[in-house]
Amino acid sequence: MAKTKYSKADLEKFKKNIHSKMYDINENIEAVRSTTSSNSSVFAENNTEDYNEGTEAHEVEKSFLLMSRESDYIVNLQKALQRIEDGTYGLCEVYQEDPIKCECPTSPLIDKERLLEVPNATKGVFCKEKKKLNLV
Repeated sequence: MAKTKYSKADLEKFKKNIHSKMYDINENIEAVRSTTSSNSSVFAENNTEDYNEGTEAHEVEKSFLLMSRESDYIVNLQKALQRIEDGTYGLCEVYQEDPIKCECPTSPLIDKERLLEVPNATKGVFCKEKKKLNLV
């Protein structure tokens, strides 16, 4: 029978990794917030320097997009922590839906290396590729 759960020690390692990534992301968001202040000339009512306004507006927009993307990633990491609590972390989503459709080569567990690099992963590499091609 294929292994369908990681050990408590592995789950603790994954949890620490997720918390570390969340800490780094929060630091990045704070850094972006501190460089994007409301005192910027883009937000000023009496702005007389038109030449710099376009560039600065672009930088502000880029900063907000980065913060939004990072916030979405934090939500996905929080979902990963919830899967650890639920006991489904690391188990391929395709396997959970229909074990016969799962293409993970050795077991329905997502590789440890993948989970450490992409802690919010919900599918094994093979199933992820098949899902991209709409074959699952």
